[in-house]
Amino acid sequence: MTERPPDVEIAAALRADELRFEVKPEIEVVPYSNAPASVERSSQRDNLPPQLEEGVTYRNVSASWRIGVRLEDADYT
Repeated sequence: MTERPPDVEIAAALRADELRFEVKPEIEVVPYSNAPASVERSSQRDNLPPQLEEGVTYRNVSASWRIGVRLEDADYT
């Protein structure tokens, strides 16, 4: 049996010649559902370190991010 696609999916992508943060970014994503659900996340960065620093100019960068939520409702399975 093939797993069905997520019920809700959000994705974003960016590409920049230069990227600089004046303040170190704090990022937190907390998915919420009032019904039982499973979450899939994925992200990819090119020319960006795992910990971004303030005042540093990153060059030729790209990033993508995706989150998918699948409801675990008996009517859907």
